[in-house]
Amino acid sequence: MTETLPAPAGVPAEYRNIGRRVPKFDAVHKTTGHLKFVGDIQLPRMLEIKILRSPHPHARIRRIDTSKAVAIPGVKAIITHEDAPSHPYGREFALPPEYMPRDNFVIPDKARYVGDVVAAVAATTPDVAARAVAAIEVEYEKLPASLDPFAAIASGAPRIHDTVAWGEEVDHLDGNVLRTVSMGVGDVEQGFADADVVIENTFTVPKQQQSPMERRCIVVDPLPDGRLEVWCTTQSIHGLRHNLARALGIPYSRINVHQTFLGGAFGARLDMNVDEPIAALLALKSGLPVRLQLTREEDMMSTSRHPATVRLKTGAKRDGTLVAHEMEAHVDTGAYACSGEWVTKCMGGWFMSMYRVAHQRFTGHVIYTNTPPAAGFRGFGNPQANVPVESHMDLLADRLGIDPVEIRLRNYIREGDAYYAQGPNVVDYIKSCGVEQILTSGAKRIGWDRRAGFAGQGDRKIRKGIGLGRAFHTSGCGQANEVSDILEYAGSVVKINEDGTANLTTALIDMGTGNLMGHAQIVAEVLGLRAEDVLVSSTDTDSSPYDVVTHASRSTYVSGMVAKLAAEKVRDRLTELAGRILDADPGDIVLGGGRATVRGTGGAADASVSIEEIARTAQMRQWGTIMAEASERAVTTASHFTCKFVEVSVDTETGHVTVDRVVAGSDVGQVINPVLVEGQIHGGAAQAFGYALLEEIQVDRETGRTLNPDYLNYKIFTSRDACRDFDVFFADTYEDSGPFGAKGIGESANNDGASAIVNAVANAIGVHIKDLPLTPEKVLRALGKL
Repeated sequence: MTETLPAPAGVPAEYRNIGRRVPKFDAVHKTTGHLKFVGDIQLPRMLEIKILRSPHPHARIRRIDTSKAVAIPGVKAIITHEDAPSHPYGREFALPPEYMPRDNFVIPDKARYVGDVVAAVAATTPDVAARAVAAIEVEYEKLPASLDPFAAIASGAPRIHDTVAWGEEVDHLDGNVLRTVSMGVGDVEQGFADADVVIENTFTVPKQQQSPMERRCIVVDPLPDGRLEVWCTTQSIHGLRHNLARALGIPYSRINVHQTFLGGAFGARLDMNVDEPIAALLALKSGLPVRLQLTREEDMMSTSRHPATVRLKTGAKRDGTLVAHEMEAHVDTGAYACSGEWVTKCMGGWFMSMYRVAHQRFTGHVIYTNTPPAAGFRGFGNPQANVPVESHMDLLADRLGIDPVEIRLRNYIREGDAYYAQGPNVVDYIKSCGVEQILTSGAKRIGWDRRAGFAGQGDRKIRKGIGLGRAFHTSGCGQANEVSDILEYAGSVVKINEDGTANLTTALIDMGTGNLMGHAQIVAEVLGLRAEDVLVSSTDTDSSPYDVVTHASRSTYVSGMVAKLAAEKVRDRLTELAGRILDADPGDIVLGGGRATVRGTGGAADASVSIEEIARTAQMRQWGTIMAEASERAVTTASHFTCKFVEVSVDTETGHVTVDRVVAGSDVGQVINPVLVEGQIHGGAAQAFGYALLEEIQVDRETGRTLNPDYLNYKIFTSRDACRDFDVFFADTYEDSGPFGAKGIGESANNDGASAIVNAVANAIGVHIKDLPLTPEKVLRALGKL
């Protein structure tokens, strides 16, 4: 069941394309197998790459002998740390070089986790490459390892990195803390002194894998002129070009990255990994095209959500008014920084922006360990902060005897309030807010008044519970400052074809969400065309304007707005040319139904001309191609808000939790395409429920080995686990700064689900479990049965 509430006053009740349930334009291509992913690319004489990885969590490479591997027929190139650039590089796409931590090496001379790269082979077949990898002889000097974040920061812990480069500066580390992030407002000590009730708890949130269907893959074709043609599973073709050029120490202009569709990403392709520079080096060394596709095990170890231990302390008045809020987080970034600092900064921003609290303080420690590196994951620190905060809101409500919905309604940030958009350096103000509507409507839809009856169900085998989680996220990373520590701008080109259709060119990546279909609808709305008449062109870094990266729920709000700006320039050109043809003032021309019509003429034949006729006339009279580009930065972030109410059943004999019903309310402004938004909400819920109940990458604390890097042992929510009773509804908000009033949704759809599950299980069993995931063993332990 899905409902879109009426648009607010002043907003057109009907659009031609906005709000339409338009199927994704790539759906038929995908279902028929016609669409090409990176792994489908075949080039003549292409070599296959395999990587030799360290079996030790911490070891120095003393000697490598590749002579036996080189002698194997079909081996064309081998690289070790002796062949690779010796300077460190950064992996993040959205940061200028000056703000990017650089601690990665194409191939390091010291392995820092089980699976770190030691050497790589390019050969005629995958089997030959694998045989060559097995033939490489390595002498390791084993080093003591730090496999736990608290052990890593203890006195005398083995040092993982001695230095980290930031721009031109180099930090000499005293231990394994990459950075400590601090932010706050007011006087926290005074706030707690003024509180009537203070509660404090510690939560742990797990290392979750993004689990995209498509494995990481890169194809590199070295051209005779020294340039590299690149196809890669990446969320940013321009970001990849920049980082790859820096890693290799070559000019940007020598690299051309092609846009491809992704078979899922969820942040797993947000940054450059080690694979891309390795493939590029082997292509250059062999002079032949190469492909590197990770195995499922390698892919699952390449990136994950940052696990964290979070201590939260909250003070309130007896009426439920929050007066003090403090969070300290220990965040495990793994063996390399990647986005660890930014995830931690964002955790602080998300924590401090959920509720109106005069006195707040956040401290986050970003810690190196000898474990596989963590990176961006849908929500980017938000779920790690949301679970503790929303659990605390329920615990506080119970302590005060106040309804959990009511305590949230009293304290949520709202229109006009300031909030931290992406950590301590980006402050914005809420301009549209539907929190009250989605909370009150969601409570009614789930039957919130039944919740009190579920508490204290005694010895019943199956216990029922209802829980709530609410969240927010930003639509991109825009800010007022022109020079900042995060990039946020986009570019689009719109062109009218001679048959009256349009082409849209954007470097934005479609990760399977259909975001480019939404862009086509935006362009069509501006030009008076059908969405089906806007063709999204495949592009590359040579021919497209810069777009930062598909992340931060920015696709519609930021890149969609820039597509709208380019379309508006084309609209102005069309009305100008229509005015010439019809001998009318361009200001009197309106576009609609594929035609340009003089306003007030009722569509008379001599007062209307088709867009196809305009384009053909422009060609015949040599007025030029009707096209325009736009490249703009975002200056605001437009918070979007969500809530999830869930009903669960807990089997007290097995500890198994079943999700019976979901009510999901979302404030996304004007919905561009309900099909796409609903898909985000359903998918976000599945990932969140997996985070709450099933998923955790487990690393052996003795050997450093990942214990479950495959889907036999790493369990995710599947279609069989999905809740069938899923009610989606939207608030009737309109965001003036967004394209046709739209805001984002992608990440916020994921942020609140785990919290709702935790609170629902607590309602069912009477115990709040603070260690995710809520496995059957933990549930039974909470019930005193283990």
